[in-house]
Amino acid sequence: MPDCIFCSIAQGQTSSFKVYEDDAVIAFLDINPGNKGQVVVAPKKHVQGIHELSPAETGSVFKAVRLIVLGISQSLGCEGVNVIYSLGARAGQRSDHMIIYLIPRYEDDKVIIHWEPKRAEEAELKSTAQAVKDAIKTIPELVSAPKPKVVEEKSVEEPEEVVEEEPRVPDY
Repeated sequence: MPDCIFCSIAQGQTSSFKVYEDDAVIAFLDINPGNKGQVVVAPKKHVQGIHELSPAETGSVFKAVRLIVLGISQSLGCEGVNVIYSLGARAGQRSDHMIIYLIPRYEDDKVIIHWEPKRAEEAELKSTAQAVKDAIKTIPELVSAPKPKVVEEKSVEEPEEVVEEEPRVPDY
């Protein structure tokens, strides 16, 4: 994308203080950090959000996030790390390129992440959980996923029977 700073950094056209890079992901220090050592992680591919990545690409991004969080924790002596991903302007996304912020946290730092908790009613929790589970069942990679084969234990005399099950969403 021509006007995307994150694409420009990924392509090496704009300088950055890289902390990690592989074929799919780039990570660099944020020039406007909430705390020292704040890292921006971005897929090299220009996407607005996680919904545009394949499962493999998503895995690459979060593998990098895990490694960098460990590196931040070991090198900076922080007491925790916020992993922040926002999709959509209403959620706080400020760029049209997917990014994940890794913010080292320290006692008495000035980073504020805040919302007003509201107690949800059980009926609302139940209906919301069901709606999300129903939606997940329609996601293409789940619908088209090969059905796992479950082999039941049998005695030696009985032939082994393979039972196919639908991929399922947990019934919490």
